[in-house]
Formats: sequence, C-alpha cells, structure tokens
Amino acid sequence: MKSSFSSLFILLMLQLTAVVFCEKCLSNEECDAKWPDAICIKGRCRCPENTIRKKSASREFVCLSTNDATGNSGPPLTCPTPEGAGYQVMFRKDGEPMKCSSKKKPDTCPEGYECIQGLSILGALDGVCCPDRAKTCTHPIFDHPDDGYLPRWGFDGDQCIEFKWNPERPSSANNFKSRAHCEDYCIGSSSINGVLNYQQTNFHLF
Repeated sequence: MKSSFSSLFILLMLQLTAVVFCEKCLSNEECDAKWPDAICIKGRCRCPENTIRKKSASREFVCLSTNDATGNSGPPLTCPTPEGAGYQVMFRKDGEPMKCSSKKKPDTCPEGYECIQGLSILGALDGVCCPDRAKTCTHPIFDHPDDGYLPRWGFDGDQCIEFKWNPERPSSANNFKSRAHCEDYCIGSSSINGVLNYQQTNFHLF
C-alpha cells in the first residue's frame, strides 16, 4: 500500500512539473511566436510595448493592445485580435458588447467565446466575451486588396496565408501580425486540427 501511494505521489508530481514547465519560456523566439515582439524574461513571456498581458482560457495568455490600429488610444474593452481593432469582434447582444467576469469560472460567455479582462476595468463585470482560440481560427479572412496597406496573416483551414488589411474597415479575429503567430495560434492548436465548423450567423462585428 505504501509503495502504491509513493508511486502515485511521484506520478502526480511529474505531471505537475510538466505543466509548470510547459508554461515557462526558454527563449525570445518562443514568446515571439506566441505573440509578436513578446520576450522571455525569467521564464515568463512578457507582452510587447503598448500591450498588456491578460489570461486566456484557450491559450496561456494574450496581449491586449492599449492603442487602436491607427496609433491612438484604444477602448477599455477589446479583444486580442485583430491587434488594435479587437473591439470589432466582441460578442454583442442587442447591439451592446456582452460583458463578463474574468474571475468567474466557468465564465458566462456563449460557446466559442471566452472572457478576456478589459484594460483598467473595475467592478464585477470586468471583461468582455471574445472569440476563443478555435473560433478565432475559423473566422473568415477579411482581405482588403483595394485599399489594404498592412500585411497580415490568416488561417484558411489548411495553412496561414498573407493578405492586406485596412484597419479602418471591418475585420475578423482571424488576423495576425506574423505567420509564426498565426501558425502557433491555429495550426499549433490541438483543438482545431483543420476541423472548421464556423457558422456565419454566430459572427458578430457590430
């Protein structure tokens, strides 16, 4: 009995160690793939300038931009992608962003969405419902070939492809600053693996 208990204890400790190890970064390149320009400091990925790290249920972390895509101060409630225009893809109910509590588990967001804490938001409802990792990668790619001027990457169901984006026009969450970020977000997600079940009726821009 004692031997069985010891073996079980060792197994649990190894599993816990593996989880902790997976959450630690080893290089700047690793963090940059998870979020462009993020760097590894003391085993933790730190978000780049003008962004704030927030917890994500479908990813280890996301970086919320404090500015909009044109460089001006952004709104307090926004989603991680598209960076600088994440407010476009918040889940809306009756035309208003659906607020949620980032501390309540499980959160109250609809299926395919997760609660992301806002920027400097106080009170019980301190976040907004944003597309989770899987839903983000099944959103359509909003290519703006006529007036798009920012190079971006999106997941088309098989691979990450480059397109041109105009941040002043509507977009989807399937919008990444780098190919590495797109691949880490979508192809690297075991919850996706090419299975796309996106429904147009569930996509909210405004």
